[in-house]
Amino acid sequence: MELTNQDSEFDPRPIAPKPLLEGPLAALLEWQALADGAYSANTLRAQKADGAIFQAFCESRGEPYLPADSKTIRAFIETQVKAGKKPATVKRYVATIARVHIAAGLLNPCSSEAVRLGLKKMGRETSARQDQAHPLGWKDIKEFIHGAGESLRADRERAMLCVTYETLARRGELVALEVRDIDFHPDGTGQALIRRGKTDQQGQGRVAYLSRATVRWLKVWLERSGITEGAVFRRLIGKAQIGGPLNPGSIAPIFKRVAEWIGMPERMVARVSGHSTRVGATQDLAALDIDLAAITQAGGWKSTRMPLQYAEKINAARSGMARAAAAAGRDEKSRNMEIAMVAAR
Repeated sequence: MELTNQDSEFDPRPIAPKPLLEGPLAALLEWQALADGAYSANTLRAQKADGAIFQAFCESRGEPYLPADSKTIRAFIETQVKAGKKPATVKRYVATIARVHIAAGLLNPCSSEAVRLGLKKMGRETSARQDQAHPLGWKDIKEFIHGAGESLRADRERAMLCVTYETLARRGELVALEVRDIDFHPDGTGQALIRRGKTDQQGQGRVAYLSRATVRWLKVWLERSGITEGAVFRRLIGKAQIGGPLNPGSIAPIFKRVAEWIGMPERMVARVSGHSTRVGATQDLAALDIDLAAITQAGGWKSTRMPLQYAEKINAARSGMARAAAAAGRDEKSRNMEIAMVAAR
């Protein structure tokens, strides 16, 4: 019998399995595996959430989301604007859609004229101004320090407020701070190493100054909590039990409780966030005429855009018109003006 090279049903060689996914979805999954570790967990989480929002929109219209048509994306933009989403949020959605298509090896539909004009229309119809967190400045922190009483929780909050204020740390930077990142100096001051920040994806880090007052409260917290290594700021279980590291989402509620404690009005408490000490420190620095370059460096910003935005109310009071008003005498208090103001109430 003549042998052949044809495979038979009895051929013992294993059959190579076919991939479960092919085309764009397979390419996207491959990109996700490659992107693991290249982006922060928060960035990947946000991209996943943004993609799910766009996918749900497409499915509700019976239209494909990968690849997506540029007109579909235009309709998505208009729908989000009508829903009251901020321009920055909508732009982030569009950036995520673009990234998904590029990762899947597809043409980027967000570079089309339809999408570009949709974003331009959004810019004309809405305000790009973002709501700013209400500041927690040194005056507020000092009031809490002196009135918070004696407890382990008060010790943690005092140390946390002082450290995050002087380092201008973001939420993620604050909870990532470890004991090994703190240096106490013989003169009573100290330094904190912010190892990695939002704008420092390469992990070069930055060193921040800690005053004697901050060092004192930080030492009180570390000694009374018994923390000698690992995360500096931990969860509290009950009144005295130390838990694991805080997560970034827990900072805003802590700062809101501080604001309530010092008697801040409810409408202001509602605007307190995990960035409030960062805003407050920036405004305090601006009020002291610290130069913009130094403020930008202290906060770990790559540009002056955010410190200028945080300090705009302080800068308005020192603007050219404010100086002109003072020189012309329009800002002088007079008895007649005071009487008029009282009558107008």
